[in-house]
Amino acid sequence: MVNASALLFTLLSAAGSLQDPTRPLAAPAPSATGQSQQQMDDVPAEPRLQATFSGDGQPSAILDGRRYVPGDTIGAYRLVRISDGQVMLERQGKGLTLSLFPFFDNTETP
Repeated sequence: MVNASALLFTLLSAAGSLQDPTRPLAAPAPSATGQSQQQMDDVPAEPRLQATFSGDGQPSAILDGRRYVPGDTIGAYRLVRISDGQVMLERQGKGLTLSLFPFFDNTETP
């Protein structure tokens, strides 16, 4: 018959090596491109498009939980255009198009 104290000791020693699932993950390792964390922090994150609206005369869009109209600034980006399901942003003269739905080009068939 198994000794209860030996079993309890075994279970407690094994539990010490388990990771707490609520504990935050460790900091990410440096990127393969050699960029430092400071360099990565200098690049603004892309806003996330959540909805577009075209009624009421002026189109608007929800990005990162806030409502914007053309001409508004979202972080380092300026909202240039809103169309059905997508927006066009600009930052330092470069355009960025965000879409609600992924674009699939299925015109090429095998």
